[in-house]
Amino acid sequence: MNAQQPIATTILNAVPILPSLNFLETRNFYVENLGFEEVGLDCLDYLVVRRGGMELHFWLSDDPLQCQNSSVFFRATTPSEIYRDFCERGIEAIRPSDAEGEDIRFHVRDPHGNLLMFSGMGPAAVAH
Repeated sequence: MNAQQPIATTILNAVPILPSLNFLETRNFYVENLGFEEVGLDCLDYLVVRRGGMELHFWLSDDPLQCQNSSVFFRATTPSEIYRDFCERGIEAIRPSDAEGEDIRFHVRDPHGNLLMFSGMGPAAVAH
């Protein structure tokens, strides 16, 4: 019989690493349009942006399909505030027709096709 050792359950954070076709376009979209701050560009092949508790890392890719097939799911205490902020910034944030109230779901695509999904913290907050 194989006894399995317990797995550490103290992971503090997971940070997605998404592909980017062009760091300047990616940086401009996230910083100028979504309100992120640029944390760093490392060795010309790695970009980091952050907004509050959201942090995204990017690596340089030349394959558009990698971007179009990549996504990240953010759980937020007040997704409606993020949604409202993005809309005020002129960002096209798509809400499913059944997403209502404070616990809304919505998504945004960046210029290269990466999908950013946002939802609340409740048990019904799952990626669709």
